[in-house]
Amino acid sequence: MNTFLIIKQEYQNFSPVERKIADYILENGAMVLTLSAQEMAKKAGTSPAALVRFSRRIGLTGFTQLKQKISASLASMDNSDDFEEVKKDESVGSIKRKVSIRMNTMIEQTNDLLVDETVTRVSNLLDASDLIFVYGFGASGLVAQDIFQKFTRIGKQVFYVQDIHHFSSSLVALKENAVFIAISNSGNTKSLLRLCSIAQQNEIPIVGITSDKNSKLAKMTNELLQSTSGDTFVMRAAATISLMAQLYVVDILFYTYLSNHYDDGMSVIQSTRDAILDFDQL
Repeated sequence: MNTFLIIKQEYQNFSPVERKIADYILENGAMVLTLSAQEMAKKAGTSPAALVRFSRRIGLTGFTQLKQKISASLASMDNSDDFEEVKKDESVGSIKRKVSIRMNTMIEQTNDLLVDETVTRVSNLLDASDLIFVYGFGASGLVAQDIFQKFTRIGKQVFYVQDIHHFSSSLVALKENAVFIAISNSGNTKSLLRLCSIAQQNEIPIVGITSDKNSKLAKMTNELLQSTSGDTFVMRAAATISLMAQLYVVDILFYTYLSNHYDDGMSVIQSTRDAILDFDQL
C-alpha cells in the first residue's frame, strides 16, 4: 500500500509528535531517503526514538523499513497528480485514471485493515443467530440495505427499517438470539450509538463496520470490521471512497458466509431466481 496514503489515513489519530514526523514526510518525501535517523529526527523536530515509534505506529519495524516503503511508494507514483482531486477542464481519461487509482487504493487499504479471523468469527456469529438487525444513517444506510438484500437472498432473517423508533423498539421485542450490525464511517453517529446502547442493554452482540478503530462505535462492538475512510481525498470523493469501502467489507463478509454454506445458499438463490422469473412471466 502507498505509504503516503497510510500516513494521511492515520493522521487524525497521530500524537503531536507523530504529526511533526508525518508532516515532514508528506512535504519532503524524496528527501527522507537521503537522511539518517538522527538527521531526519532533527529536521522534524523530534528524536530518533520517536521516529522508530512512528514507524511502528504505521506497521513497520523501524526507520530503515520506512525509507524502503517511501522509496517504493515514490516509484509507484508515476504521476503524483493522480492522487489529487479533479481539476478544472480535466479530460475524461484523466478522471477515469484517478478514480481507478482511488478504487484500487481503497481495496488495498481495506484488505490490510480487515482481519481474516474477525471476518470468520462474524460469519459464524451470523450463522448462529436467528435474526440480523442492521442499521446505518445516510450513505451507511445504503450499506445496510445491501446487507438486507444479500443475506435475505440466501435465507437469513434480516431486520432493516429506516424509522429509528420502530427499529429501537424491535431491538427490544425481537432480541432473542439476534445480532446487530451497526454501520458508521466515523463511528461517532449519536443516534446509532444510542441503538448500540439499546442492543447492549438487551445482550445483543454488536458487529461494527467503521473506519475508525478508536471511535465510540468501535469500543461498543463485540466484533469490528474496519474499512478505509477515504480521508486521503479532500473533496467529496472521500464520501464515495468510504461508501465503496463499506460495501467491499460487506462483499467479503457475504462471500465468506456463502462459501461456508455453499450448497444451502446456492439452493436458496436458485429458488428466489426462479420465483422472480415466474413472477415476470405472469
